[in-house]
Amino acid sequence: MKPITIKPAKGLRGTVVVPGDKSISHRAAILAALSCGKTRINNFLFSDDCLVTLNVLAALGVKIRADKNKNEVLISSDGRLRPPKSLLWMGESGTSARVLLGVLAAQPFVTKLTAASSLLKRPMARVIVPLRLMGADIRAHKKGRDEFLPLAVFPSKLSAIKWRQEVSSAQVKSAILFAGLYAQGRTCVTESTVSRDHTERMLKLFHASLTAKGNKICINKSVLKTPGDVNISGDISSAAFFIVAALLVKNSKVVLKNVGINPTRIGVISVLKRMGGRIRFLNRKDLFEPQADIEVSSSDLRATVIDEQEIPGLVDEIPVLMVAASLAHGKTIIRGVKELRVKETDRICSMSQNFLKLGVNVRVRAVNKNETLEIIGGRSLNSAKLYSFSDHRTAMSMFVAGLAAGGVCRLDDVFCINKSFPGFLTAFKQLIC
Repeated sequence: MKPITIKPAKGLRGTVVVPGDKSISHRAAILAALSCGKTRINNFLFSDDCLVTLNVLAALGVKIRADKNKNEVLISSDGRLRPPKSLLWMGESGTSARVLLGVLAAQPFVTKLTAASSLLKRPMARVIVPLRLMGADIRAHKKGRDEFLPLAVFPSKLSAIKWRQEVSSAQVKSAILFAGLYAQGRTCVTESTVSRDHTERMLKLFHASLTAKGNKICINKSVLKTPGDVNISGDISSAAFFIVAALLVKNSKVVLKNVGINPTRIGVISVLKRMGGRIRFLNRKDLFEPQADIEVSSSDLRATVIDEQEIPGLVDEIPVLMVAASLAHGKTIIRGVKELRVKETDRICSMSQNFLKLGVNVRVRAVNKNETLEIIGGRSLNSAKLYSFSDHRTAMSMFVAGLAAGGVCRLDDVFCINKSFPGFLTAFKQLIC
């Protein structure tokens, strides 16, 4: 535990380079490991979660050379994985566990996965069920109707399936598509709402036989080829905390450099602009993942309604959007948020409890087997003792709330922020006037 005191900021000014995108870093490392040759990954995110993926790939026999000073990873592979000598440790990384299952299901050897206590509680059936339909032999710990880590994966031959996702999930989609690299036939995933498409873009970059049209993605058995260099854009989810802080703190003007603006990831920008946020994209670059500089200035925000179909494009940003709503004029409604219950912590609970301390009127309502948040904003935030609940996004959101509060706040733990953004506090300190 590492507590800190947060003083209200008089302004935020300057330029920020946010770290590489977490989702893309995971996928780049995995596909580089499955490709023949050497792949250099630039601007790799050296967070706790991404290091889990690198360590697992190394345990599977992949040669990895990492340079944290350059944010660079060099992966040399012959495209094959080897049997690990021990249990594969997934730490707290749900992305590592779920996405890698699609790869491990196709290997000709046994693998066993375990994880930290927080990840042991997170549901895995959503990934296991479609993989079993492809022929995967996965034996997991069962509790009620769901399944959890620890689990074991045994060798099997995979066949293609046509899978329709009623609840859109980029992790589930990715696991199925990765399994499809090895499956006989044409594997297709159809989403009810399009989720982030980093996997599809990355698979194309590595020359997989893949087609994507609308909400349907299909892949054939493929031999991957490395593109040589992969350049990862800045993480929009990390940028979101600076964007919201700059909007809420008066006398602020911040520029975030080279941030990914993938259309499936910028829901947070659309919502904040709708709330009256002064946000501009500068210096656009149309790469395999589009990116731009983002300029943000202090703004007078108003309440909005976020509908359920928007959630897949901003699910990780909901906690910090709740902070924006707490100081926006009017009642903000966020529909379809039950997925927040099964993150690193129950984020509906963690944010609601902190909001009560900050004096924010927040209500949670059950609606049609889902949940809706209602936040009445516009009042000054109280000085308060805040709690991270050992969740990186709750911690970062409460730090932003502290900067915009009417008095000094104290946050019980910021160590958990290393899960996604090790340099978070340092980057903010350079901006605070």
